[in-house]
Amino acid sequence: MAPGEELSQRFKDALASWASGVSIVATRSAGLVHGVTVSSFASLSLEPPLVIACIAQTSKLPPMVRESRRFAISLLSQEQHDTSAAFARSGREPAPGFAGVAEERTSAGMPIVAGAMAFLDCELHAELGVGDHTIFVGRVIEAATHADRSPLVYYRRKYRRLAATT
Repeated sequence: MAPGEELSQRFKDALASWASGVSIVATRSAGLVHGVTVSSFASLSLEPPLVIACIAQTSKLPPMVRESRRFAISLLSQEQHDTSAAFARSGREPAPGFAGVAEERTSAGMPIVAGAMAFLDCELHAELGVGDHTIFVGRVIEAATHADRSPLVYYRRKYRRLAATT
C-alpha cells in the first residue's frame, strides 16, 4: 500500500471509531425530491438556530438545494437502517417522491422520512465547498421530535442501537 493510501485507510478507520447518528438530508426542487444518507451533520449555533450537513459534491443533492434554497433533515430512528441503506445507494435519481420509502412533509413542503425520530426544516443560510464535499449551513425554521423513539447509530461500519444504562 502506498503511503497516501495507507493514510487514507487509517483516516477512514479512525472516523469509523466515532459513533454518529444517521440522518437523511433531502430537498424538493422543480417538482422532484432527492435525499441522501448523511452522518456528517451537527448543530452549529443556538442563536440563530443553525445546523451543518456535509454532502458529497458528486451527489445530485447540492444543485437541488441551491435551486430550492431549502433542505430538511430527518434524524432516523433505530428501526430505520433499511431506509438509511436505501438513501445511501449511489446512482439514484431525483424523482416525484421517495421511491419505496414513506414520505411526509414539513409545514413548508420539504420532504422528510415518515417515522423519523426528529426532523429539521432549514432555509439555506450559507454553503462552503471544502475538499470533495459541500458544507451546507441551514437556518432551522421548523423542528419536531418524537421522544418515544431512539436514534439509529452508525459505529465501526455497522448500524447500532443504544442500550439503556442504569
